[in-house]
Amino acid sequence: MKCRTLIGAAIAACFAGAGTLLADGTWDVNVADFPRQSGETGDSARIMRAVESAGEGGVVWFPRGEYEIDSMLIVSNAASLLLHKSAVLKAVKEMPFVMRYFGRQMEANPHQRVHTDHNMFIRGGEFDGNGLAGCANVMGLAHFTMADTTFRNGRGVGLQLGDPTQPRSIEGGYEIVANNLYFICNLPGLAGNVGFLTYIGDSHFTDMVVVDYTVGVRDLKWSNRYTRCHVWGGPVKKAGTDEPEYLPNSIAFDLAGADCLLDDCYADTAMIGFRVRRDARIFNCGYFNNWVFKMDGPEVFVHEGGSLIVTGGRFSKNSPHATLYRRGEKAGRLTWRDNQPLNFTDGEMKDLNEELKKQGGSDKSSVNDAKLAG
Repeated sequence: MKCRTLIGAAIAACFAGAGTLLADGTWDVNVADFPRQSGETGDSARIMRAVESAGEGGVVWFPRGEYEIDSMLIVSNAASLLLHKSAVLKAVKEMPFVMRYFGRQMEANPHQRVHTDHNMFIRGGEFDGNGLAGCANVMGLAHFTMADTTFRNGRGVGLQLGDPTQPRSIEGGYEIVANNLYFICNLPGLAGNVGFLTYIGDSHFTDMVVVDYTVGVRDLKWSNRYTRCHVWGGPVKKAGTDEPEYLPNSIAFDLAGADCLLDDCYADTAMIGFRVRRDARIFNCGYFNNWVFKMDGPEVFVHEGGSLIVTGGRFSKNSPHATLYRRGEKAGRLTWRDNQPLNFTDGEMKDLNEELKKQGGSDKSSVNDAKLAG
């Protein structure tokens, strides 16, 4: 027992200490080693000193606590960020983002790039826009990991990947691997914002949850894959009212990137569940409108462009009026198989039934399920 106690004490001392964690090299620089200097009233300057000290390929550790971000953090030296789960980077002044992260400088010729660190990451903690800033803008990446992070109260956007206003050599990237990201607003006054916005393609996003952003996921690139992502809203009320702040004009998944794939995703209480603007495949997904928030007339699918494949889904109507599928003039082919619409009337399935008839038949299991449930 004594030996075990000594080992535990040594490990605790190592984690509590400053500087490099020699035990296993988890980090190179500890933000705690960089206190505020004379005249500094926030934490941005000392964080940037820590990031610069870590250098290219280094890892910066943020111990638990709230960090007052008084100017936007700009990370451009390929350092990775490791945050304690209770480390909060919180905007205290207006700024574009709490943090703007440039992963690398891409060469003008994509086939002649310099060596790239494929192991960079941002893990843990919370980026809180506090209604004053977007939470984070991450760009210039080639295989990059994000995990276990919360993006709270982003003004305009929670997490944005890429930035088309920047030169392609700076903002581009691909192969983001993201898991367990949480997006939430608990302040009123930010309606119209987007939880997750990507201008970067060829990436994988798994187990993301978005709560009370007007648009949950907006994809504007290509070949992104989303698995077990859940978007919902309703709890936050407009100031001085009992009306939902973020549900009017809400969209759970806004898919404008080519060849977007959703698997086992859930559009839970939004006025539009799935807005499809380019080719998309939606497998085993669901829609539900929680009538406790009294938002009537939702639309499950708004098909504006591209081809759309929907299979194995379950789409439930819980408001007096709803539309299962609305087709735009520029929409491409619809493939609809083995789905379960519940409680929709024939009129609310008109566009779907007409489109299936044009194709020479219908998915009888889906249509019959809807009529029985109605």
